Amino acid sequence: MSYVEGHVELTPRDRDAWVRRMASMLVRIHDTPIEAPAAESWLDRERLVVPEWTKRPDLWREAFSVIEESPPPSPACFVHHDYQQFNLLWRRGEVAGVVDWVWGSVGSPGIDVSHARLNLSVLYSSELAQQFLDLYESMSGRIVERWWDVEGLLKYLPGWGGFLQQQAGRRLTVDFEGMHERVESTLRSALLRH
Repeated sequence: MSYVEGHVELTPRDRDAWVRRMASMLVRIHDTPIEAPAAESWLDRERLVVPEWTKRPDLWREAFSVIEESPPPSPACFVHHDYQQFNLLWRRGEVAGVVDWVWGSVGSPGIDVSHARLNLSVLYSSELAQQFLDLYESMSGRIVERWWDVEGLLKYLPGWGGFLQQQAGRRLTVDFEGMHERVESTLRSALLRH
């Protein structure tokens, strides 16, 4: 990050333009033909349990049942594998660079889209996460399979978020109180996809 001009932007003045540019950059990444190792899942299925705090345990059980199946075949492309707002550098309202490429690999584009959706839900809103998905699909001409969306959102378990305020610093006050509800709302919309 020391060699790329720009800064992490967590409180954009124009949130619609910000999320549009995030989606557009991801389309560019996925359209870049780069050879890399196969992507590996970060989801530890052994640790998946219905969270104690939920008022909607059936939602989580349904999500667990979705990923019990094998992932659907989808055209593979180059993926960042940690695509989210903390890894984007901005300059004058545009994405100036994307950092943290240690996990760059080849896999389903849904890996990146769902990871970004999880991060947008955690810090902002389920609506912004949905807006990102809609923009990505419309710009790329790709449909993100429900399996990948659910698998990415399940990475919220267990115990996501403890490090977020440290990562955000003074740029954003993390709303921990509403975090569970925002993620559950996004997970519910993912489960409704076919």
